[in-house]
Amino acid sequence: MLESFYSIIPSSLVAFLLMLLVVSLLAFYFHRRAGSSYGFLNRMYAFVIGRGEFYDQGIEQFWKERKDIERFNAFFNVRAKSIIDIVSFKAWVEKFDIDVRLVTNLKKRIDIEKHRVVKVKPQEPPIFIFFIVVLYVISLSFLSIAVSSSALVKFKGGDQWLWLNHEEAHSTGVHNLISRSDDWVIKKTECRQDNNYEDLMTKTNFDEKQIKVICNSFFDEKEFSVIDKIIKEQKFFYFLVVGAIFLMLIPISKLMAMLRAKNARRHILYKYNCYKRQRSR
Repeated sequence: MLESFYSIIPSSLVAFLLMLLVVSLLAFYFHRRAGSSYGFLNRMYAFVIGRGEFYDQGIEQFWKERKDIERFNAFFNVRAKSIIDIVSFKAWVEKFDIDVRLVTNLKKRIDIEKHRVVKVKPQEPPIFIFFIVVLYVISLSFLSIAVSSSALVKFKGGDQWLWLNHEEAHSTGVHNLISRSDDWVIKKTECRQDNNYEDLMTKTNFDEKQIKVICNSFFDEKEFSVIDKIIKEQKFFYFLVVGAIFLMLIPISKLMAMLRAKNARRHILYKYNCYKRQRSR
C-alpha cells in the first residue's frame, strides 16, 4: 500500500540516464573547448576503418588546417574559424601588447573577427544566479533524501508524503523536503493495541486503514525490512545530487566568464589608451 519516492523512477531508466549523462558531459566538454568535433570523429573513423588521412593532397592540406584551427581553439578557448582569424588575432594581441591570458578564456565572450570582447548585458547575471539558486535547492532536496535515516513514502493514490522509520512517522511535502515540515508526528508509542485510531485520524486526516498500515510498520518484521530497503534505495539520490552540482557548474562558469569579460574589457581599453598616448608623442 505504501510506495517510495525512489519507486517512481524505473531502474532501467536510471542506468540509461546515468550513462547518457557521462557520455554527454564528455562530448560537451571537448566540443566546447575545441568548438568542433573533427578530431574526435577523425579518431573514431580511423579506429573503425583503419585510416585517418585523405589521399588527395588538396583535401589533406585543408584537413590539416582544420586540425590546426581546432587545436588552437582547444588550447586558447576561442572561436577561430580560419587560419586568417588566428593570424589576425595574433597580430592584434602583439600590436596592443594585450595580455593573452585575459582574452583567451572568454569562450563566446570574445569576437575574434572584430577583435573585441562582447559586453555583458545587465539582465544576464540575474538569470544565471536564478538557475544556480534553483539547482542548489534541488540538490539540497535530493541530499535530504539520500542522507535521511527514514523512508520517504506515500500511500498509493494519495498525495501526502511522509518520513517513516521504525519509531515514528513525520508529515512532509516534496516542496519542503529541506525544511522537513512536521505538521504531524505519529510515534510508535501512540499506536494503541486496541486499534482505536480516532486521535491519530483526526491529527493526520488519514483513514483508519492508512493509520493501521503506519502503526503496523512499527511492529511487523516484514515491514521493517521493507522500510530498510527503501532507505537503502534512497542512497541513489547521491547520484542526482552530483548531477545537479554538475549542472550548477554551467551557470557558474557563465558568471565567471562574465567577470572575466569585464576584466578583459577594462584591460583592453587601458591598452588602447596606452597605444594612443604612445602614438601621439
